[in-house]
Parts: sequence; structure tokens; C-alpha cells
Amino acid sequence: MGLRNSGPNWAFTLLMRILTALPILLVLGACGLGEKPEAQAARNVCAIAYGDPALNPIRGHIPLDDDAAAKASMDYLTNTARPNQAERAALQQLDAANRRCWDAWDKAGVSPHIQAARAKVSAALGELYNGKATYGDFNRARATAISEMRSAIAQSNELRNGYGYGGSPFTIGLGVGFIR
Repeated sequence: MGLRNSGPNWAFTLLMRILTALPILLVLGACGLGEKPEAQAARNVCAIAYGDPALNPIRGHIPLDDDAAAKASMDYLTNTARPNQAERAALQQLDAANRRCWDAWDKAGVSPHIQAARAKVSAALGELYNGKATYGDFNRARATAISEMRSAIAQSNELRNGYGYGGSPFTIGLGVGFIR
């Protein structure tokens, strides 16, 4: 059945065909874009590093799942406990896991935003290890550092892709970006 023979509803028929094909086109387009191999490698390195059984003593105090820092529950954020000797040993292993993970992300693309977050998380981990901070203090500092990093990266990507505040086109004038 062609559109020419569909009578006065030809526009509706065309719209329905487009809407039916749209999900398929979106899936095919997303498959073509794919994630950079370096990013997938970094995800794998992090999964292995944070899956280390040596981290088991602190799993109930620090969320180690993917994206856990930004989604930490109130139990993690309000934890007033400080590490005992066994947990301090696990914190040393966490430091090593963090370094492997951060280094893998560095290979995927160094960013000053990533470096700033790394410094903040490492400093907070040192405070926790020394008993100057609680697990909740560490989890809040980590969540804040990761959230700030993601926001800064998203903003940088927005500006790089030609959008300023609220999606307005970003123009260059005299070497400085101005929002129209």
C-alpha cells in the first residue's frame, strides 16, 4: 500500500511509519557511536580493582559499585565510624585500587577535572586512614568531588560542542566565548 493511494490520511500514515522506524534508527545510531575502547578498558580495570577481596572489610562502610560515590545512601553519608586496624589495611588496598582506576581513566583521556577529583578523593582517603575523618566524611567528600568532576566535564563538553548556557549557541569574539 503506497502513500499515494492512502487518501486524505496520507500525512498520518507517513507519520506513523516514521514513528515506527524511529526506535530502530536510534538503536542503530547508538550502536555505531559506541564507547571508546580506552573508556571500556578503564571500566574493566576499575571493576577488577574494586572487586578485590582485600576490600571486603570496608565494603559496608564505603560504596564501591559503579557510580556508587554519587549515589551513596544516607547510611554511607552519615556513618560516624572510624577505621579499625583491619579496615586501615583495606584502606591501603583501596588507595592502590583507586590509583589503578584513576590511571586507567588518565589513559582514556587526561582532564584537569579528573585530576582535581583524584586529588580531593586521595586527600579525603588520607584523612580517613589517619582517623581524622569518619567514613561518612569520606563518602561525602568523595561524592562531592565526583559530582563536581562530572559537572565540570559536562560543562566543558557543552562548550566544546558549541553550546553555552541553556543550549544557546556559543560564539567566539576576540578570542573569548560569549553567550548570545
